Amino acid sequence: MSRKIMLFLLFLFVLPGFLGRGAFSQSANPTVKDSTQRKLLELEKTIQELKAKIEKKEQENELKKLMEEASHLTTVKKKEVIGIGKRFHTGVRQQSALNPNISVSGDFFASVSSSKSEFINKPSEVSYGNNGFYLRELQLSLIAPLDPFTRGKTFISFTKDKIEVEEAYMEWLNLPLSMNLKIGLFKPEFGGLNRWHDHALPQFDRPKPLVNLFGHCGVEGFGVNGNFLLPRLLGADATTFDAAIIRGGNGFSFTKYGKYDLLFAGHFKNYYDVSRSTYFEFTLSGVTGKNDPLEKHSSYVGDLGLTLKWVPVGKSKYRTFEWRTELLYSKKETAGGDIESKGFFTSLQNKLNARWWISGRFDYSELPFNNSQKEWAATISLDFWQSEFVFYRLQYQYSNRDFTDAYGHIGSFPDESTLTFHVNWAMGPDKHEKY
Repeated sequence: MSRKIMLFLLFLFVLPGFLGRGAFSQSANPTVKDSTQRKLLELEKTIQELKAKIEKKEQENELKKLMEEASHLTTVKKKEVIGIGKRFHTGVRQQSALNPNISVSGDFFASVSSSKSEFINKPSEVSYGNNGFYLRELQLSLIAPLDPFTRGKTFISFTKDKIEVEEAYMEWLNLPLSMNLKIGLFKPEFGGLNRWHDHALPQFDRPKPLVNLFGHCGVEGFGVNGNFLLPRLLGADATTFDAAIIRGGNGFSFTKYGKYDLLFAGHFKNYYDVSRSTYFEFTLSGVTGKNDPLEKHSSYVGDLGLTLKWVPVGKSKYRTFEWRTELLYSKKETAGGDIESKGFFTSLQNKLNARWWISGRFDYSELPFNNSQKEWAATISLDFWQSEFVFYRLQYQYSNRDFTDAYGHIGSFPDESTLTFHVNWAMGPDKHEKY
C-alpha cells in the first residue's frame, strides 16, 4: 500500500511540471527536448530505487514475521516434549508414572487323542494332556524400566497345581563393548524357540526334538547372560553373540541334582536383509553341562538354525510367510560309552489375510538316552485372530513312536492322532509377547 501511495504522489507533483514545460517547447527548442528526456530518465531511476527499497522493506517484514512464527512453534514443541518421557526421582517410587506395565494372558485348550495310554494323556513334562479341558497357564507379566540404565522383567506362571516364577531378571543396557548384561532367572538364547513362552509358539506345542532334549520348559535357570553386538561377519547386516552361565539342569539332557549343576550356553546369530520385504537368519547354538548326579559325565547339545521371513512392505497386516528349520545334535557321555543322537524340525507359517494363519511342521527325533529309539510327527494348524488380544487355534497332529520304557514308563508308546482346540487371550500392553 505504501508503495502505491509514493508512486501516485510522484506522478501527481513531479510529472506535470516536466510535461507542462516540455509540451510547449519541444518542437521549437531541441535543447529543452534533451533536458526533458534527461529529467525523465532521472525520474525513472529514482522511481526504480524507491521501488527496490519498498520491496526490500516488505521482504524484511515478511522474514521477521516468519522468524517470529518459527520461534513460537519451537517453543510450543519444546513444551510438548517435556511431558512425554518418564522422569526418575530418588525416593518417589510411588509415582504412578513409574508403575510397571502389567499384563495377564490366559492359555486354555481342549484336546482329543486316539491314544489310550494314561502316560500320554496325563499332563507331564513331555505332554500337556489329552481327552479333556485344561488350563495350560495363566501368566502375569510385570515389565518396567528401573532407571535410564536398566530394566526389569518378571513372568509368574499360574497352573492348576502350582504357582511359580517363570522368569525374573534385570538387564543393564548399552554397556561398553556394545554389551547388554542380564542377571536373574531366565531362558537363555538357544535355537530359535527357547526364549518363546508357550502361548506365543507358532504351533500349540514345541517340536519333538526340543521336548525330548529339554522337556516342555526348555533350557532355563538362574545365572548371568551377556549379549554382544559384534562386527558384521560373513557378509551379514548384523552379528550378535550371547554367552550364559546358569544353574538349570532339569533331568533330561542335564542332571538337576548335584552341587554344581551349571549349564554353559552360547548363541551366535547372523542377520541378512535379502530385500526390503525379506530377511534371513543363520544361528548356531550350543549348551553343555553334567548329566549325572555324581557329575562325572557331561552332555553336549548343538543347534543349527535357519530362518527366512517375508513381510511385504505396506502389507504386513495381511501377508507374512515364515520358514524355520533347526538341526540338533546331542552327545551324552555315559559309563558305557557316548550316545550320539540327532533330530530336526521344519516349520512353515503363512498369513492368509488380516485374521487367518495356516501353518505346518514336521519333526524327527532320536531319544538322547537311546538313539535306537525315535519318533516323528506331522502337524497342521489353523489360527483365527479375533483381535490382537484374542486368537483361536485348531491343530491336528499325528505322532509315530518307536520306543519303549522311556521317561519312567514301562512298556511301549503307541502312535496317536490328536486334535486340539486352543484359546488364548491377553489383557494389558504386552499382549502375546514371545518372551
